[in-house]
Amino acid sequence: MKTYMLDKVLDTGTTYTAESDKAYIIRKVGTTSTSKATFEVGGVDCLEILDELARTHSTTYYLYDLLDLGDYYIVVPPDKKFGFSGSSGSKMRIVGEILELGPAEALPSPYMGRYAEQGKKYMSYLRGTYSHGTDTAWTANDENNVLSKTAEAGTKYYLIGPVYAALSNLSAVHSPGDWTLRFYLQGAPWDILSTSMGDLGVDLWKCYWNDGTNYYYKPFKPANLPPEIEPGRSFVVSMINSSGASKSPASGTSLTATVTIGTVVELL
Repeated sequence: MKTYMLDKVLDTGTTYTAESDKAYIIRKVGTTSTSKATFEVGGVDCLEILDELARTHSTTYYLYDLLDLGDYYIVVPPDKKFGFSGSSGSKMRIVGEILELGPAEALPSPYMGRYAEQGKKYMSYLRGTYSHGTDTAWTANDENNVLSKTAEAGTKYYLIGPVYAALSNLSAVHSPGDWTLRFYLQGAPWDILSTSMGDLGVDLWKCYWNDGTNYYYKPFKPANLPPEIEPGRSFVVSMINSSGASKSPASGTSLTATVTIGTVVELL
């Protein structure tokens, strides 16, 4: 078996077919799709991403690029059809290895095992938004839910990150410590309980930065989020105005919060 570098860009809505003696092992992915991009192999969905978490390359305003799939990499065996669907005109970059098999040589068993599993356990995301209301100020210490999820029957979610969050339409510069995210599992916060130890939640500056002119986004991978959401259990992410003062939107707009979290979906 020979191994070559894989680094290709795919077009949405196009069906590709692996050669009879070659397989793809996809380790990292990125997309330009602004809505859900779903990757499938052999007619089975095995990845859901969007550009907020996985971009094709970094830029001045977006400081992150490809998403590392880790243990949830994608296997495209020889002769299998594959491709993705996403927003109109979008692309997906795939990076990993090309395996060239010799005559009568089979794909190694670890890869065949992952191929059998990848439609049942794969990378996805949870996303939520909250709009505070046109020309409505967000008062100090006010907390509002941005993302809420209850795991469906037969489905488990592993919250592995990264976490992307943003607050748009502020009338003033966003400073460190002004806004925080708070994570809850079954109503219990994964955080301190009293402000005597500091602000509640995680500083939004970890993944959002407004220097007054430009916006920079850099998702972070949390170390201490709830490891999993079992069927029937709930998960919430809220945003808090921790600045100590009321914050107003730009005239005619609404303060709008967005939170997107990378997850692993397991179909039980």
